[in-house]
Amino acid sequence: MLDDVVAALDTVLPRLAAVTGTPGVAVAVATSDDLRTAATGFADLAARTPMTAETVAPAGSLTKPVTGLAFLQLVEAGMAGLDTPVDQVLPAGLRGPGAAPATTGMLAAHQGGYYSDIVTAVAPTAPAEPILDYVRRRHETGRAVEYGGVLPLVTAPGSYSYSSFGVGVLGGVVEHLAGEPYAARVERDVFAAAGMRDTSIDDGTVNAGGATGYAAFGDWCLPSPPLRTAAYPGVGMHTSAADFARLLQALLRTARGERGLVGPDSLAAMVAPRAERPSPHGVRSFSGLTLELADPALGEDWWWGHTAAFPWGFWWEARVWPHRDLAAVAVGNRWDMARFHNPASRSAPGLAVEWAGRWAVSGSPAKLPDMDGRPRWTGPRPTPESSHWMGVLVGERTHGLLGVPGPLPVATLTAGARSLGDGDADGWDPAAFGRGLEQARAVAPDPAALGALGRELGPAAALWMLECGAAGADVTMPVGFYAGASR
Repeated sequence: MLDDVVAALDTVLPRLAAVTGTPGVAVAVATSDDLRTAATGFADLAARTPMTAETVAPAGSLTKPVTGLAFLQLVEAGMAGLDTPVDQVLPAGLRGPGAAPATTGMLAAHQGGYYSDIVTAVAPTAPAEPILDYVRRRHETGRAVEYGGVLPLVTAPGSYSYSSFGVGVLGGVVEHLAGEPYAARVERDVFAAAGMRDTSIDDGTVNAGGATGYAAFGDWCLPSPPLRTAAYPGVGMHTSAADFARLLQALLRTARGERGLVGPDSLAAMVAPRAERPSPHGVRSFSGLTLELADPALGEDWWWGHTAAFPWGFWWEARVWPHRDLAAVAVGNRWDMARFHNPASRSAPGLAVEWAGRWAVSGSPAKLPDMDGRPRWTGPRPTPESSHWMGVLVGERTHGLLGVPGPLPVATLTAGARSLGDGDADGWDPAAFGRGLEQARAVAPDPAALGALGRELGPAAALWMLECGAAGADVTMPVGFYAGASR
């Protein structure tokens, strides 16, 4: 069965990468006992480095299930429970006086009382902050990271609110109870135990290297800014499609009753629906313990897993169909800047995983038509003016939304920019890009000033965004969502 699925993926992936404008895509498909891979395109456009299923890339929120597994291991050891109050398993007073009551299970299910936040990012040269210091500092600040903290960090526990920081707090629990650094714990008891040889936690002690991510404006791809997360219990893992498939393989064996990274009862707790959540997949979706679950009413088609991203250049999709003894994971090194959110229903990784799961049941197509996999021209050719607009958008996202204060390496970013198609790149203006970047940095992280800057770019920029694939005639900035009225 895997031979047929991978043969079909080998045929489809070049076309899928072409029509989604993704420089490189890698997929791994596994059963409990077998693992196959497929890949297409480039891990780095300038160097023409091929993308493979062993290519390492920042995996963003795929880190969250790793944190969940590390915590469940401690639960199995009797050191905590899912109903244990968080403040009983953290250093006294870490979350400050009068912290809202929340349990460890609530943290793992995004019900711990923290507002949505994307990721606390820093320049890679910044020193790594110990997890418990990071958790204490964020509580003392009391504000979410986006746009300089215009939203409060804390809300009433109980309701679903996706939060990388909340899972980071759970990582602090793991470190405190285990009495050793979080990275050392998961590298030994999760990564090594699952045979993940090329996976690491970016805690500032390693340089993972690997694929180049791309902030994409239609067909024009600009290397994403060099960022490291300060919230590495919730994000921050570097892995490959093949390596993460080995983790899913271990969980598949546990789903059929074998003890692996955790026991069957612990895995059952992780995949039990705890709260309904918004779904980008077209089916009802629920939160488990650091896992995203499809509607159990799907029966034999039910799956669980996680979508993941890392700004501004990578998207991942990972799913397990336990009734089919099947898992699939895929990565693509594109972030569609005109849309900001890159849902699984239109991203190359999401579609590859969806099709792999479908073909495993229905059978892969007996014959696929000739698939023209040449890159498509999916956007306007760069000009000095649009080079400036690209700089403004990258600056808004990096210095505004993420709050990175220091300047970015403009020369490195602009030197690696490439077109996926055959379009004329003579209009690309690195200096104009740099001016736009600095223009956004000068007013960041003020959301009102950044929003005004976007509007000042005028109707030509709005039309350019439409040409790049935006859903509406507007300069796509997430200010309205992340810096709106308190929810």
